[in-house]
Amino acid sequence: MAKSNFYQLIQLQNIYQPATYNHAMRAGNTLYVAGQVARDVNGVLVAPFDATAQAKQVYHNLGAVLEAAGFPRDSVVKITTYLVDSADSKAVTQTRLEFFESHRPPHTGLIVASLGSPEVRLEVEVIAVLEG
Repeated sequence: MAKSNFYQLIQLQNIYQPATYNHAMRAGNTLYVAGQVARDVNGVLVAPFDATAQAKQVYHNLGAVLEAAGFPRDSVVKITTYLVDSADSKAVTQTRLEFFESHRPPHTGLIVASLGSPEVRLEVEVIAVLEG
């Protein structure tokens, strides 16, 4: 983790390493997680055009970021999901509900024109807060 007096940049070893940003930044007791897409540890997009399979990888990546930062899943206080097709909403929602189990933080879902490349079906970002 890179650190300044005001924040910590979260560096991970077990998911892909983007060249131009960090996956998360901790500021005090709050963690801001960058939008996660369905890239495996080598940066290869998982299941191009398949929102259901991509959602599983996205939530796997989110879990890895939260764990590396020391934040449990139930510390998530806000979720934003970007989809390129509203028809994918049901499957992506099911994966989100399975990931969070009984924890139900506020969620905003947006339908957008595209997400970087046509093969990417969704992107999810979260904010988490620890007590104290």
